[in-house]
Amino acid sequence: MSDDDNDICPLCCEELDLSDQSFYPCKCGYQVCMWCWHRIKESESGLCPACRTPYGDDPHEFSAVDMEDVVKANKEKALAEKRERERLRAMREQEKREQLANYASGGSAGGGGASGGSGGGNPEFLGGL
Repeated sequence: MSDDDNDICPLCCEELDLSDQSFYPCKCGYQVCMWCWHRIKESESGLCPACRTPYGDDPHEFSAVDMEDVVKANKEKALAEKRERERLRAMREQEKREQLANYASGGSAGGGGASGGSGGGNPEFLGGL
């Protein structure tokens, strides 16, 4: 795969799927997703946003995507999403453990409770009373 910046359509900011990644509708090489290309041709000026050349009916460069590549990419994406969910779940569990450990050690009671405030048993603090 290419850099993350190259995997995003510069117009709609959506991720380029496998077919979009091999789609270059203009000779100048400016890449947009098929959805934006179609919208530009049908509803807008019909010109390439980069070089202002009119878009033709056939894209300049396009190669069909193999079904095996699509299946492989979908599996990789699902696996990456699963790993991210597991990482986030592990982080939440670690935070919970740390909060429980802090509570059990009395760390969360600091400032209040039976000592009567943040001064605790400090004679300097009590001397002002």
